[in-house]
Amino acid sequence: MDRKTFYIIITISSLALLGIFFTQVYWVKESFHLKQEQFANSVRIALKGVANQMLNYELAQMDDNPIGGPVSGAHVLPDPHLLSESLLNFKIEEEFNCMRVGKDYAYAIIDLENGKVLLGKPRSYSRQLMTSSHQIPMTGFLHSDHIMLSAYFPKEGSMILLRMINWLLLSVLFSLMLLLSFYFTIYFLFKQKKLSEMKSDFINNMTHEFKTPLATISLASEMLMKKGIMEDPCKISRYAKVIFDENTRLQGQVEQILNISVLERGEFKLKYREVNIHELISHVVTNFTIITRDRKGTIHKRLNAHNHILWIDKIHIINVISNLLDNANKYSPEAPDILIETENYEEGIVISVEDKGIGISHEDQKNIFKNLYRVPTGNIHNVKGFGIGLFYVKTIVEAHGGHIKLHSEPQKGSRFDVFLPIISKSDSHEGTH
Repeated sequence: MDRKTFYIIITISSLALLGIFFTQVYWVKESFHLKQEQFANSVRIALKGVANQMLNYELAQMDDNPIGGPVSGAHVLPDPHLLSESLLNFKIEEEFNCMRVGKDYAYAIIDLENGKVLLGKPRSYSRQLMTSSHQIPMTGFLHSDHIMLSAYFPKEGSMILLRMINWLLLSVLFSLMLLLSFYFTIYFLFKQKKLSEMKSDFINNMTHEFKTPLATISLASEMLMKKGIMEDPCKISRYAKVIFDENTRLQGQVEQILNISVLERGEFKLKYREVNIHELISHVVTNFTIITRDRKGTIHKRLNAHNHILWIDKIHIINVISNLLDNANKYSPEAPDILIETENYEEGIVISVEDKGIGISHEDQKNIFKNLYRVPTGNIHNVKGFGIGLFYVKTIVEAHGGHIKLHSEPQKGSRFDVFLPIISKSDSHEGTH
């Protein structure tokens, strides 16, 4: 999959997820409005029931106790000022319980024209009762056009949300699951893409690394087959040595690649022996001095550890130090200036390899010890390798019970600190790690 197609898929997936999310928000909002309407209808029915029962009660009272008899064949309209407050309280509680609209409310019979509360339990919500959306006219009473039975619910919003809580929780839960699934899908897609790029780089590097020794062997073999060469022992010896050296180099590269899976599984054996780490470092530095001298570079030693006898696998630790010195040399664009030093720290020894090369960005530092990962080298195009050196270093150091730390700033150089514990022969064990 090419980069363009990859990002098109990511964009479409992101838009689809956003669409689902906003649709979910829209339906939750619509559901809330529907619940509000249902609640308002329930309150309206309850208030209407209260008003009708109060009117019927008053009309019955007027029939039992007529004042002045009928007027023009019709009853005199009841006055809301004369209503019984206890009756109002009883009917409100009865109807509201029946309609299940909650218990936290204020109610009153109000006069909108004068802004006065005539009857009821307004609590401290007189102003809210005047503007409440839950009002019905006291039809059948005097001045019913501006005499209202009003109710106000201080926690109406939270009451409605509480009734939706199960659906809201399910909606939030599934939304979070969808978001997490999308995040991990994208995360693993990018991880796989990066791994694919690393493997492609590895194959390209491997092809390049193999091509040089194979071409050299082919050329030397061709020269040996020419007429007259067999009569010159010096040339035979020289070409044979070239073939031998390049074959050894090729075998080393093949062995390095074959060791990748062994390192990842941890199926390698450490052969412990007592080693003077200072002597080992001096030996490795002597070999590397030849390489750095060709580039007019220097390697400085500060071997300050007073306790420098370790029980370690000598070959693997030589490779660890060699890898660190090789990196310091390769990633120094100018003449390499490398410092290797030792210090005792707690119950072990710290071996530091420091250079003044191109350094490593903070972003790359997170991946530097991963298998097949190679740091981009910018303008330096002669850095070779498979990207397993530091992975090997970390694996071997941790197999010895130690750890490695990196301190680096771009364009200021890098320092690798390798900590190896000082253990006795009895504490160590040979075997597979």
